[in-house]
Amino acid sequence: MQYPIAFSHIGISVPDIGKAIEFYKEVFGWYHLAGPWPIKRDPGSSTTKFCDSLYGETWGSFKLAHMSTGDRVGIELLEFEGNYPAKEWEYKRNGVFHFAVTVPDYKEFLERLIAKGGKRRSDINVMQKTDAAGNPFVAVYAEDPFGNVFEIFTHSYEVQSKP
Repeated sequence: MQYPIAFSHIGISVPDIGKAIEFYKEVFGWYHLAGPWPIKRDPGSSTTKFCDSLYGETWGSFKLAHMSTGDRVGIELLEFEGNYPAKEWEYKRNGVFHFAVTVPDYKEFLERLIAKGGKRRSDINVMQKTDAAGNPFVAVYAEDPFGNVFEIFTHSYEVQSKP
């Protein structure tokens, strides 16, 4: 059996990296580790060579910042020059379409999220399943002010996913 590979970080594209840093600090409580730094296309540099291999040779610049969750998962925020919002949430598209967070009080979290410009995206799913203390398992989808969709759980993933 192979040892499970640890999750390092997720990259989130945002239209305004400064506002995103403040939003994620205030609403999620994430730590701001470093940045934002401007990354500019500079032919001949190893960074440009790497970015060209990923984005093609038409990118001009972007800003990059690092944050971290309470359980040490990295959050890489990127603000690309010429960025634009998706026309709609492409939930049917193959690939990553949301991330999820665990919060102790989903009602309080949703209030804070909405007060800072986010929105609830789905109904609140109160499941019949409960924890040892009799608290129901709850899930709800939400959206940050930048159009990124995420799910809110009241219990950790390994506990919530058990049959």
